[in-house]
Amino acid sequence: MRRFWWILLFLVGLISCGLSFWFLYVHPVFFAANVQWPEKKERLVIRTGTTFQELLDQLGELKIIRDTSTFRRCANYLNFGAKIKPGKYEVNDGWSNMILIRLLRSGAQSPIKMVIHNVRTLDELTGKIAQQLEVDSLDIDQALKNSRTILPDASPGEDSLLCLFLPNTYEVYWTIKPDELLRRMWKEYNRFWSAERKDQALQIGYTPNQIYILASIVEKETLASAEKSTIAGVYVNRLHDGIPLQADPTVVFAKGDFSTGRVLFKDLEIDSPYNTYLYAGLPPGPICMPEPSTIDATLHAEKHNYIYFCAKSDRSGRHVFAKTLAAHNENARVYQQWLNQNKIFK
Repeated sequence: MRRFWWILLFLVGLISCGLSFWFLYVHPVFFAANVQWPEKKERLVIRTGTTFQELLDQLGELKIIRDTSTFRRCANYLNFGAKIKPGKYEVNDGWSNMILIRLLRSGAQSPIKMVIHNVRTLDELTGKIAQQLEVDSLDIDQALKNSRTILPDASPGEDSLLCLFLPNTYEVYWTIKPDELLRRMWKEYNRFWSAERKDQALQIGYTPNQIYILASIVEKETLASAEKSTIAGVYVNRLHDGIPLQADPTVVFAKGDFSTGRVLFKDLEIDSPYNTYLYAGLPPGPICMPEPSTIDATLHAEKHNYIYFCAKSDRSGRHVFAKTLAAHNENARVYQQWLNQNKIFK
């Protein structure tokens, strides 16, 4: 009987020690809620090259974890910290150390939404991308210069590199490399330029990139979607007849001052292949990144006999079209008079 009580006492002590060990060490280190995620903070950002100590300091300084000591012990036990995987991670309030470490160790970052739109130049493009990704703009610029190697099937010319990019919102990983990004854009390019769109371009007599360049001019000519195909038709007529496009937006692009509100006669003398007053045909590259809807409007260029168009003097942003130079000159005189009356001189 005495032996029974000794065994029982031993078991009770053993269970007590086990429970104490569980609640004092195992539970707080592995399973207790230790993550407090601020509502205003979107994701946990870990940059390439971050060490475990730097990560621990970051989590502590941002007050993302309540107890850094238990996090460190859990990390040591799970052998986490030799190589921290960079990325942007979605973290939830109330997580335990184990859940957070398992996420970070797996490198299962969540994709971000990279927005590309309203871009005129490659420098603007690389800048906007660099603002949203970890990659540096200089690295993106270098990848663009090496595009013939990265994308041998595309082989875009230097002036037409912008044609590879379509304005949209793309889900990518924050740590995506420049060459991977280019391949992704090439995939999106081929997805957009379906056989049907390529056939439409061929019917007009141009390549997809030439349509893109023409659409970029149409994009900057009007904000009225309803007249984009009409304006595209004017330019197609001029190209087919060998008449210079004489598009003011190309002069603005050649000038490099995008705040220009009025193209002056002296601006028409700027010696640049983008100045379609001096050089016939399409410019060597796009003057902006056109919206897909503008590209489609250009592919469906309206068939008519208009050769000229001029902005209306009613602040509508729309245009009046003409078949003869005499009619166009009268429209232009009315518009110039309106500009002068409203003191728009540059």
